[in-house]
Amino acid sequence: MHDYSRNWNLYNNLLVNRGRPSTYIKSAVSHYKEDLLKMNDSKVGHPYSYTNMLIISAFAVKSVFKIGYREAAGTVADYTEGVGLSQHPDFRTIHWRISKVKRSGIKFMIYSRGGKDLEVVIDSSGIKSTNDGEYRSTKYGKIKVWKKIHIAMNPNTHKILNIIVTENDVGDSREFMPLMNPIEEMNKVSKVIADGAHDSEENFKHCDDNGIDPKIPVHINATGQKGWHRRKRVEKQLGIKRRRGRNQSVIPAKEIRRRNQNKWKEESGYHKRSLVETVLSVFKSAFGEYTFSKTDEMKEKELLLKAVVYNRFLT
Repeated sequence: MHDYSRNWNLYNNLLVNRGRPSTYIKSAVSHYKEDLLKMNDSKVGHPYSYTNMLIISAFAVKSVFKIGYREAAGTVADYTEGVGLSQHPDFRTIHWRISKVKRSGIKFMIYSRGGKDLEVVIDSSGIKSTNDGEYRSTKYGKIKVWKKIHIAMNPNTHKILNIIVTENDVGDSREFMPLMNPIEEMNKVSKVIADGAHDSEENFKHCDDNGIDPKIPVHINATGQKGWHRRKRVEKQLGIKRRRGRNQSVIPAKEIRRRNQNKWKEESGYHKRSLVETVLSVFKSAFGEYTFSKTDEMKEKELLLKAVVYNRFLT
C-alpha cells in the first residue's frame, strides 16, 4: 500500500486516474484477443463475444461515474474503437452477462491467497436499496429499505478480503465466522480486529481454536460468568480478578473497567479498526450509498462486483 500521508503527489494522481475511463477499460483490452480465446477454449455452445474483464470494466464505468447501462456501453464503445477493436457490447449484453455470473465466481475474484501473519479488520455498514432521498420518503411516506454489507479487509493494503450482503436486521456477530472462514482457508491469519458487536463466546472460541489473536472489546458490563474463551478477555480487558479457591470475582467499578479497557485498546493495536471505516467511506463515496439494481439477487451481485472494482481500480 502506498504511503499517501507522505506522497501527496502520488495520492493526487490516484484521484485523477479514478476520473479517467481508461483506468477501468485499458486492462480489459490490452490482451483482449488472447483472453477471449482462453474463455472460448473447450466452451460448449455459442462462443463468447466479449471477455469477462470487458463486462466488468463496463460495470465499473457505470458504477463509478453513476451513469446508466446505455451510457456505460457508449463509453466502452468509444474507447474500444479508439484502440482498434471493431466489436463492443451493448447495454443489454452488459446487463445480461452480469445477471448470469455466479456469486461464487465473483467472490473468487475478491479472495486473495498466500498471506502469512495476515491481519484482518472487520466491520459492517448499511447501503440504501433505493435513492429516493429524504424529500420523497417524507412526502410519500416510503419506508426506507437497507442492505447491510459485512466486510473483512487487510489493514496494510486496504483491500477487501471478503464481503457478505445481508438484510439490515442481521447482527454483526452472526457473520463473523462466515467472513473469516474463506480467508483462513487461503491465508494464515494471525490477528482479527472488530468492534464490540462481534463480542461472543462462539467468536472467541473460533479464534482460539484457529490460533488467531482476537482484538474485540467485550461489553463494559460483562462479568465473565459464561464461556471460558470470552471470560479470559473479560478479565484481561476490564481488570476483573478471581478470588483464589473461590468461584467468585472481584469486579471493579464501571469507571475503572472502562479505564482498563481504554488502556487495553491503546496497548493492543485496536486503533487499527479505524482503517475499515476509511475503506467503507471510500466505497460509499466512489459508488454511492445506494444500490441501483431491482431484485435482491442483483443487489447482492452488484455489491459484490463493486468490491471487485474497488480492489482492482480504487486501491
